[in-house]
Amino acid sequence: MESELNGFINIDKPEDWSSHDVVAKLRRLLGIKRIGHTGTLDPFATGVLPIAVGSATRLIRFLKKSKKYYAEIDLSKRTDTDDCTGEVIKINDMEVSEEELKNKLSSMLGYFDQVPPLYSAKKINGKKLYELMREGKVMELSEIKAKKIFIKNIEILSYSYPFAEIEIICGEGTYIRSIARDCGGHLTKLRRLESNGFGIESAARFEDLQDGDLRAEDILLRPENYLDMPSLCFEQKEVIYLQQGRKLIINENQEEKIKNYLELKPTEPYLACFNEEQELIGLAYINKMRGEVYELHPKVIL
Repeated sequence: MESELNGFINIDKPEDWSSHDVVAKLRRLLGIKRIGHTGTLDPFATGVLPIAVGSATRLIRFLKKSKKYYAEIDLSKRTDTDDCTGEVIKINDMEVSEEELKNKLSSMLGYFDQVPPLYSAKKINGKKLYELMREGKVMELSEIKAKKIFIKNIEILSYSYPFAEIEIICGEGTYIRSIARDCGGHLTKLRRLESNGFGIESAARFEDLQDGDLRAEDILLRPENYLDMPSLCFEQKEVIYLQQGRKLIINENQEEKIKNYLELKPTEPYLACFNEEQELIGLAYINKMRGEVYELHPKVIL
């Protein structure tokens, strides 16, 4: 019988497991089919891997987008994978000063055109880059189209050549391996400290679940705490309307909250909808009508 768990489980991904491994193992352990992660971590990396369980899988794309990483970079050499799992392709003769490293990292702040690693899941003509590379179809970085990413902050925690420890706050789609490569080195350690609003402090070890030291129910996180949108509570009649997929007009008492939010995030007009028992029933799209009238269109019903 399939589990009725609905929510998020924050796993501290161990080294040498792929994100898919974590999902597959957790699916078998919990006996539930609807399960998925919110963002891939490379097998050699560790740290925060939020897993959506049950109906919460439908909320993944509405989560906060920011990530935070701890990384260690070796600036003495480059590898073909841009991390410690690859083959050395270049030895650097010149030592990099901390000031030079700071300047290089500073140039990446804000919106930045980043070229993915050659060994990555980026697709070229329908095939993943790492598949092409393993087939011997060697490509050059100049052949790969850059992707615009956002880096909010990069801080050097410590530096003693050739090793630099850094902390990075960035948006989704950022390759930390590419940051190491663009600094002239490769990653030796990577640990994700935050992802989609989930922090390392709430992350649980898979082994503790497997051994029975933790129960999934005890570490299940409520989805509404990680949704970056306003929320409103509705009476039972309104809840039924939304669950039936019918549109709903926001009343005067609720208008001000919606108006203020839309001024801050006009391109993300979504609302978390709760019943009178403070249970999340779903998400709705906010459509502004004439004047100050707001209409709700059910988007995701749990």
